Amino acid sequence: MQNKYWYVVICVLIFLVFSFIYFPEIIRKRISNDWTSIDISVQQFVNNKIEKPLQPTLDFPPEDHFRKRDLRITPYLLANVFSLNSLRLFYLQILLLPVFIWFSIKIINRVSKNAAISFWGTIALLFSYVGNSFNYDTLFYDSYAYLGLVIALYFYKSSISIVFLLASYFVDERSIAPSLIIPLFAGLTTFSLAQTTQDFKTTFYKLFSHNKSFWTVFISVLIYIFIRILFYKNYHLDTPIGKDSGVSLGLGFIHRTKIPFAIFSSLKLNLLLILSTSFYLIKKKYYIVALWFIGIFVACFLVGTAVEDVTRSLSYTFLLVFVVYLLVGQTNEKVSRFIYFIALVNILTPTYSLLSSLYRIEAFSWFVHFSQKY
Repeated sequence: MQNKYWYVVICVLIFLVFSFIYFPEIIRKRISNDWTSIDISVQQFVNNKIEKPLQPTLDFPPEDHFRKRDLRITPYLLANVFSLNSLRLFYLQILLLPVFIWFSIKIINRVSKNAAISFWGTIALLFSYVGNSFNYDTLFYDSYAYLGLVIALYFYKSSISIVFLLASYFVDERSIAPSLIIPLFAGLTTFSLAQTTQDFKTTFYKLFSHNKSFWTVFISVLIYIFIRILFYKNYHLDTPIGKDSGVSLGLGFIHRTKIPFAIFSSLKLNLLLILSTSFYLIKKKYYIVALWFIGIFVACFLVGTAVEDVTRSLSYTFLLVFVVYLLVGQTNEKVSRFIYFIALVNILTPTYSLLSSLYRIEAFSWFVHFSQKY
């Protein structure tokens, strides 16, 4: 009980410090009611969806990108049940950040068996777009999907993870690709990485056919597809696809030189962990694990660059980072200093949100703002 108490204290302190760095500028905008006409129209759209979550937005043509928001059903239903409007749903999102921090620390500590790595690893995630989104991501609500995915990973042994997976899928279908990493995570917790060098049949048996998490994710995806078909037939809810709708393979590269900023901002230096782990798995000839791990990352990359908001989309790859920490715990690789370095760089570097143009979310921007003012 005392251990859980200290986890709560640590999570709240991290949340307060993080919010002190990032949140003042955001709350200032909310208090001053400094909304653009686009902001107001989006708020009205969300409020309408909260009132009638399953009613398609017929004011827009079928191929319009805005229609894609029709299927962010989870936050709309949540707001409907608890009588929240679009802004209160956003504030709830902010208050859920300590929950994300708690699950992140618990998962990393459980698999790495290193309290310091679990703390700084969470900080490294927090100061990428994944963490920033809880305070910044107004009216998109991707943070609800990020939280759902990390909770599903935590409960990978239980069928309750199906609920959180479906909740994430119905925030955004981009959640499906990273969720496929959960069976690999679960499989590697039951046997060592070195055992994957056994014959293909044995490895397949351990990672797939006799891996409960594989079937959990598989069933979740099937249920999601089934519900989506029902929604399409009964409510005409679907995801627009094509260049006109803002969903097309490689579409994100229309931003050209801005793309590196977006890719960096999605996870910042956590991307180095994913890439270096990919090379490590290939070098050690853990080919099945490498194929699975790299394949999910490539799938997330293709999905992430198929839309304009590349930063938000690529952030879904954050779930792969937990597999990295699991491998660290198994291999006893000495990476503590590297994790500390990543956390420090992530804190000090700005995040760039990309949707038609770059918007910089910089740590300590409030300090710069007041320095220039006074």
